Amino acid sequence: MVEPLLQALAMQTMVLSAAIGGVRVLRALVVRRLGAGPAYLCWLMVPAAMLAVMLPRAASDALVVRIDVSTIAAAWTNAVPSARVAAGGVLASFAAAAWGAGALSLAVLLAWRQRRFDALVIRSRGAPARLPAGAGPAVVGVFRPCIALPRDFESRFDAEERRLVLLHEGVHLRRRDNAWNLLAGALLVTHWFNPVAWWAWRRLRADQELACDAEVLRREPSKTLATYAGALLKVQGVSLASPLAAAWRSTHPLVERVRMLQLHRISPARHRAGSRVAALGIVLAGIGGYTLQAGAGALPAAASGNEDSVMTAVRITQTSVHRTAPDVSNKTSVETDIRVLSRMGEQALIRIGNTKSGLAPFEFGLTVSRRDGDRLQMDARLSGGTPPAVLGSPRLIVHDGEEGRLSIDTGEAAGAFTISLSPKVLDASQAAAAASLKPTAEAP
Repeated sequence: MVEPLLQALAMQTMVLSAAIGGVRVLRALVVRRLGAGPAYLCWLMVPAAMLAVMLPRAASDALVVRIDVSTIAAAWTNAVPSARVAAGGVLASFAAAAWGAGALSLAVLLAWRQRRFDALVIRSRGAPARLPAGAGPAVVGVFRPCIALPRDFESRFDAEERRLVLLHEGVHLRRRDNAWNLLAGALLVTHWFNPVAWWAWRRLRADQELACDAEVLRREPSKTLATYAGALLKVQGVSLASPLAAAWRSTHPLVERVRMLQLHRISPARHRAGSRVAALGIVLAGIGGYTLQAGAGALPAAASGNEDSVMTAVRITQTSVHRTAPDVSNKTSVETDIRVLSRMGEQALIRIGNTKSGLAPFEFGLTVSRRDGDRLQMDARLSGGTPPAVLGSPRLIVHDGEEGRLSIDTGEAAGAFTISLSPKVLDASQAAAAASLKPTAEAP
């Protein structure tokens, strides 16, 4: 249970880092030529890539080996887990505990900061939400966001500044930026150990403000720039902030934000071109994430070159409950012990008929692939019926020589299955001896 979690986290870390690297390159090309809005849109590359890597991978065509289980030699014995298997389990548990402690600590810290900010927001029925005097306006709330104004908003900002500030916060409100901040915070909590995630957290918030500046100023006359810069300076040094709220404040560095004011006035054609470039980047990020996870799934079998042989001890317990009367049921259980010899990446297909016991016959397919170190990935497929229909296709990752268990409940289709798998990679001499006892394989 721990190791699949760490494996998924490692894959997501690789995808997150690659996607953020792509954002950094693309936004540098877009922001000054095509606008800050498209540059902010480029950040959608990150969730696109991370969602794509979670999509189911298309099954590759593998050699199907049909085995006559009645002739398989009983001399093949179950493997005994080695000491390094136990040591690897301890290290994996320690790594998972360290990650969990860090993620929980950061989540608690961000929640505390958000709660402290929320405590300063004064809400009253029929009146806008208020913040303490000296703060900047902000969009507060995630599910029901609204604009909160400081108590001295009317006295500290003149009429034109108030109009521009409200336009800016209105853009945050329409774009649901607080919800995106929540997603970014969740990714930061999950990947707290990754320095790239911390850079992305700060850069995203800065780009968020630049994009809102651009959306407001590209429709305003040039004389508005000085007024807008003056409104920014009036909240310089304000430390009141929130992990989620989109606030009118001068994010560091202020020089960058003021310098960008002139660049926000771009033509609609350039803005549309920037949006197309960002959309292309999002699509390519999704394709790249899917390709990466598909390549990672195929890598273990390719790395072995299909040269390694693996013997898997399989124990299948099939249980079915037949109701003979409204209050009477009959339970039938059959246990099958077999040994399967196959090559890495090839699928072994086993047909088992339990007609004498009254249980439905079924097919069990097994593909063993090598992961990192001594870990083996077992992709199982259980089929039943005529023609055979897939009843379940679980995946199990264990160490070489370690026993793994899985359960599949098909209901009335074929009953419940409990499957124990113990794979063991064989060296050349063991594979040759086993192959001499194995019947000739038949390709489909």
